[in-house]
Amino acid sequence: MNNLSVSDQLIVLSRYIGQQVLISSNLNDKISIGTLTGIKSDAIAVSIDEINRWVPLNDSFKLCEIRLLLKPLSNLPHDIKTIANGLPVRTLITPYYQQLGYDTPVYIAPNHPDNGRYLNELDLADYRTVAEIYQQNTLLYAFNSA
Repeated sequence: MNNLSVSDQLIVLSRYIGQQVLISSNLNDKISIGTLTGIKSDAIAVSIDEINRWVPLNDSFKLCEIRLLLKPLSNLPHDIKTIANGLPVRTLITPYYQQLGYDTPVYIAPNHPDNGRYLNELDLADYRTVAEIYQQNTLLYAFNSA
């Protein structure tokens, strides 16, 4: 379960603008997949089917679960590692991996207990593909309807 505050979640999510995001409603069984396009103090902007919308976040109640669709860093191909190691400044490596959609250890604030953890460990990432998500959701819906 994700116990990060909304402000901490937004700090982390802001580094992944442009990545796909899975939104699972807590009000019904609907899921939506879109692209993270922005952040403000209490919401994320997501483009779903070319329609931009704000998804509100609140520390007191959760209307939905939000997870970035990322790849595990352990699956990083050798050629990407080679390019990253050739970057002129070492501090550019993590943002480069993030831009490519890989789950990287987070830094939230000094002495934060979740520093160094991966987004998947914080329930902010999902390693499944879009096809796998829809397939599993279809099977779950069919099972619950039977």
